[in-house]
Amino acid sequence: MSPFADGSTQRTDPMRWCIFVDILGFSKLWESEQSKAVYGLRELMWAIHRIGTRVYPNEGDRLFVHHMGDGFAIVSEFGEPSFDRPLGIAVALMRHVASTGMFAAAAVSEGDFADTTGCYPDEVMRDCEDGHVVRLGAGLMTLSPVMGTAFIRAYRLNEDTPSGPFMVVSQKHEDRIPSGFEFRSVRGKRKTGLISVDWIKTESPTVARIQNSASLQAPKADDLVQAIRNYCVDYPCVGKSWFGNLRDILSVDLENG
Repeated sequence: MSPFADGSTQRTDPMRWCIFVDILGFSKLWESEQSKAVYGLRELMWAIHRIGTRVYPNEGDRLFVHHMGDGFAIVSEFGEPSFDRPLGIAVALMRHVASTGMFAAAAVSEGDFADTTGCYPDEVMRDCEDGHVVRLGAGLMTLSPVMGTAFIRAYRLNEDTPSGPFMVVSQKHEDRIPSGFEFRSVRGKRKTGLISVDWIKTESPTVARIQNSASLQAPKADDLVQAIRNYCVDYPCVGKSWFGNLRDILSVDLENG
């Protein structure tokens, strides 16, 4: 085994799962309601930290998290036969974010994930401090020295997801979804086959454990539906783009609120 920069190890089977989760509408809110956008991102970061320190802090099940703009890539240490953990984490995060009046989208995939520092120019690395910050005279360059198919696939799934607060996996991973997670097949923006997990109605021991151990907000299904309706009233342009998708994918009818 050889150590990665993030402290994990590479095995003969390098497949690791990755959750890509981001705040919906962040860039538009940043321009008009910056404090609300920051609050949603802050709560997402706080919830991830709680899960990493209180639920999965030990070697073997620990998490490796990378902040990327308005989202985070959450990566496992090793591959796992079931998607129970990543789906449980994603459901808990989406519910917690929803309690703030903001909403997130999430995608789960798997692949490799590795340190890419060895690809950087020697001249750049000579000016690098702590592996992340490069001095540019009085300026700075910040590096994110990790990449892999785990993140790329999760990010692509997120980009392919219909507009709205949805949580998806590739259709090819349907058999990795454990009992307790409600889901349905949907078509992506590029007509690809996706599985949408119902983060509102799902009841799973893993989700309950994560929510309780991390002391996250866990609104009931009716409260989550009402929060979505309220958001769509406050932001009618969003509501218009989400309308059909919410009905078809999460059975949330905005007209009967």
